[in-house]
Amino acid sequence: MTENPLTVPDMQFEVSYTPSTIKIENEELLESLIEQTTEHYSNQVFKFDAENVAEAKQAKIDLNKIAKMIDDRRKEIKADYSQPLNTFEEKMKRYVERIKKVSDDINSGIKLFDESEKAIRIEKIKIEMEKIAEPLNIESEAIEISTSWINKTAFTTKGEVKGKILDEIHDKMKIVAMQKSQIAADKATITDYAEIAGLDPYAWSGLIDQGWSVADIREKIKQAVEDKRRREQAEKEAEAERQRKKAEYDAAIAEMEREKAVETNQGTLVDPETGELIQAANNEPSVPITEVDDNPTMTVTLQLTASRQKLANLNEYLVENGISVVPVQ
Repeated sequence: MTENPLTVPDMQFEVSYTPSTIKIENEELLESLIEQTTEHYSNQVFKFDAENVAEAKQAKIDLNKIAKMIDDRRKEIKADYSQPLNTFEEKMKRYVERIKKVSDDINSGIKLFDESEKAIRIEKIKIEMEKIAEPLNIESEAIEISTSWINKTAFTTKGEVKGKILDEIHDKMKIVAMQKSQIAADKATITDYAEIAGLDPYAWSGLIDQGWSVADIREKIKQAVEDKRRREQAEKEAEAERQRKKAEYDAAIAEMEREKAVETNQGTLVDPETGELIQAANNEPSVPITEVDDNPTMTVTLQLTASRQKLANLNEYLVENGISVVPVQ
C-alpha cells in the first residue's frame, strides 16, 4: 500500500457564512391584532344548541383561518432561511459518503482476514483438545470451546496456544473424565445389585445416565423386588385356591358316583352304567390326597468368589430379604 500524500490536517477547510436575523416588521401591530382577536372571541357567549351552534362553528372557522395564515407564513420564512443550510449539509454528506465507501470496502477485506485467522485459531484449539482428551479417555467434543480461547490474546506471537489456556482446557476435561469414571462405577454397582436381585441390570443401570443416584436406584430395586415377591405370593395363593376348589369339585363328583354305584361280591364299587371300578367298598379313595409344601425351608452351602464390594452388596440383599447366613469354617 502506498502512503496517502494527504493527511487529516490537509483536509481542514473553512466555511464562510453569516448568521441571519429574522425580524417581524410591524410586530407591535401584529401583537395588537392578535390580542384584540383573542379577547373578542373569548368574551363571546355561545349557545350550543340547535338554533345557535352555527355561530360557534363560524367563530371556529374564522379563528382557524387566522391561525393557518400565520403558520403558513412561518413555514415560508423557515424554508427560505434553511435553504443555505440544507444545501451545505447535502454537500458535506456526499463528501462523507465517498470517503466511507472506500473505507467500507477496506473493512470488508479486514473482516474476511479476521474470520480466516479466527478459523485457524479454532483449529489449533481443537488439535490441543484432542491431545489432552486422548490420555483421559474422553472425547474432545466433551467440552465446548470457550470464546476466550480463540481470542488473539490466547495465543503467543508465534501463533501457539498459551499455557494458561491449555491448563484451562485440561482442568475442564479432567472434570469430565472424573464424572465419566464415577458414572461407570455407579453403573457397575447397580448392575451387580440388580443381578443379585434377579432383575435386568441394563435397564436399571441406564437410570444413571438419566441423573439418578445410586441410593435412589437401589431403593427402587428394593421396591421392585418386594413388588415381585408380592405378585408371586399372590399367584401362589391363587393357584392354591384353584387346586383347593378343583379338589372339592373332584371329591363332589366322586361322592356322586359312589352314591349311584353298585357294590360287587368282592367289596368294590362299580358304576352300574359303565361298569367302571370306582373305589374300594370301605369308601377310602384309591389315591390318597395329601398337601404338599411348595415353598419348604432349605439349607445350602455355597462357596462365593467376588470383589469385596460385590460380596457386600450380596450380603445386604440377603439380609433385606430375610435369608439367614451362617459362616462355615
